[in-house]
Amino acid sequence: MNERFDLVRLGSHVLVAATAFVFVAPVLWLGLTSFRAPADLFSFSLFFTPTWQNFASVLSTYDMVRFFMNSIYIAVVVTLGSIVIGGLAAYGFARFPYRFSTVLFVAVLCVRMIPNISLIIPLYLMYASFGLLDTLTAVIITELALVLPLSVWIMESFFRSLPKDFEEAAQVDGCSRMQAFVRIVVPLALPGVAVTAIFSFLFSWYDFLMPLVILSTQQKQTLPLALSQMNLLYGIRWDQMSAASIMYIVPTVLIALACQKYIVSGLTMGGVKG
Repeated sequence: MNERFDLVRLGSHVLVAATAFVFVAPVLWLGLTSFRAPADLFSFSLFFTPTWQNFASVLSTYDMVRFFMNSIYIAVVVTLGSIVIGGLAAYGFARFPYRFSTVLFVAVLCVRMIPNISLIIPLYLMYASFGLLDTLTAVIITELALVLPLSVWIMESFFRSLPKDFEEAAQVDGCSRMQAFVRIVVPLALPGVAVTAIFSFLFSWYDFLMPLVILSTQQKQTLPLALSQMNLLYGIRWDQMSAASIMYIVPTVLIALACQKYIVSGLTMGGVKG
């Protein structure tokens, strides 16, 4: 019995390691390629002389700092908007149910099920009529509208799982409903807020379709658009593309590592109610 259990555990460990390797290997190879000289690009050897020239070439050839700041600006504003607007809406659904609140909540979730590509033409015409084409504001509005249903759904489950006794005690002590929400509910639901913030940031950081449709000026492009256009007349510079890709994914990796405990606790807390 023990030998069978050990074999099952060994098999599960091997399966997990193989799955992790499938997902991690391309990223590791991308990182190695970013430090390779052009002559070593298509060599499968792990032994080579690393160089920082690829990163220097990317920064000197392309306006990566501007593209990075555009992406950061959009992602931060969308994240803050999803937390504030989505948090208030989620709290309303969790604490103030009424006759058609369930129907409205399901309708909010259905908005997220609409394929983004089907919204391109109406959004383009709407922004053209309001003079918002080729602006970061239009990108922020679009991505915020797309990420809000998910934010409301995540935070509503967290707010609903919290007992009302804490808020009632705070109101007895003189707090208003909004003060009880900010001082009591939000700190208790911080893991859920953190998970929502991370998902919102990653969605806006990696979004390619909406900036592609809305933005046309090179100075206003985001990092995904810049990466898609990093090709030359006679081919693609894989060394520079790899270096730029590493610069693109490093911030999200750092954020995921820094907020790992919130992600785990948030997902665990959201899955248990009562």
